[in-house]
Amino acid sequence: MNLYEFEGKQLFEKHGIKIPRGIVVRREEKAGDVFSELNVSDVVVKAQVLSGKRGKNNGIRFCNKEKGVQHVQDVVDELFAMNVRGQYVAAVRIEEKLDIAEEHYMSITYNTNRKQPMLIYSREGGVDIEEVPEDKIKKYPLEIANQKLEIDTVPAYAQELWDVFLQEDCRQVEINPLVKTASGEWIAADAKVALDDDAFYRHSKDAKTRAVEKGQDPDVITDWEEFESRTMLGRPATEREIAVQDIDKGEKYYQGTAGKYIEMTGDIAVLFSGGGASIANMDALKHHGLSPANYTEYSGNPPREKVASLAKIVLSKPDLKGLWICGGVANFTNIEATFQGIIDALDEVKPTYPIVVRRAGPFEKEGMALMKECAERNHLNMKLFGKEVSMSETAKTLADMIQQ
Repeated sequence: MNLYEFEGKQLFEKHGIKIPRGIVVRREEKAGDVFSELNVSDVVVKAQVLSGKRGKNNGIRFCNKEKGVQHVQDVVDELFAMNVRGQYVAAVRIEEKLDIAEEHYMSITYNTNRKQPMLIYSREGGVDIEEVPEDKIKKYPLEIANQKLEIDTVPAYAQELWDVFLQEDCRQVEINPLVKTASGEWIAADAKVALDDDAFYRHSKDAKTRAVEKGQDPDVITDWEEFESRTMLGRPATEREIAVQDIDKGEKYYQGTAGKYIEMTGDIAVLFSGGGASIANMDALKHHGLSPANYTEYSGNPPREKVASLAKIVLSKPDLKGLWICGGVANFTNIEATFQGIIDALDEVKPTYPIVVRRAGPFEKEGMALMKECAERNHLNMKLFGKEVSMSETAKTLADMIQQ
């Protein structure tokens, strides 16, 4: 889960990283009293979105007392009325403008090639970090087992950022810019934090309860459920998206995942398996004139009941015109078991629109036989394909069935 700037800064402050004084304004709130509460002359008004490059896309504005409180309110209203790089503005953060002497860059992210975290630091930070020459960027490999950094010259807040990365179960933490003020203070002027969804069970109300039972301090655990629900598109999650998120919670979480769902504006329901192929399949749908109602995938070996829950939610969207159940050739997924979950949903919903199934892998014959029986008893307009037909070809088949 990617956090908004203000949420990331909450984690930074919790672990001793200084942030600018600021206040978050929601859509239903007024910004009129913010100047008085902050008691500063100049402020930065920042749209809270999940994408970067806000400054270059008019998502960051500057205001001062001379222009009056109404000017701040007008700027806030303008930010809420726009989107930033296609992203919904979830909130606005108003914070003190810093007296900047230097801008640095620091992040910790997981290096998949080295299979370990990496601290990345540059004395040249700011919005154009991508343009900083490679020889000016320092990279330090880190060891998960060592909670204390073992670096000769540790940049400001490097240890604290490492604490955030480890204790908050992050995939990425970034401060850009890490500001040194004219008075010599180090302040995180921005925050980019991506949490590892697989660690949700360690950051919940249940986790706090378990800590109390073990005599541990529950306050050290950040309750991720307190973060505002959101999708990858940055907007608030719909009822279906929230319902799908609940599927992967609980004791059977690690038996495959089935909680990836983004609701879209089209009318073709999709049930994909595997990430890379799923993205390509979305393009194939659009190429053949179809519009997806959702982006959804399940992976690994989710149990029957999890797949059934996912499929029922996918099929619950009104005014659907088709269903595409598609995936590549699986190596480890039990096709029969996952198909049983989808069949449970089809038996209940009994859709009348065209359905195309394309799947291959372990127990595919058994799975396809069950799917065929489901189609026959429910009188479904369904076509089944294996690996002999490409995924994109079956998208065309679905388009043809719908047109007929």
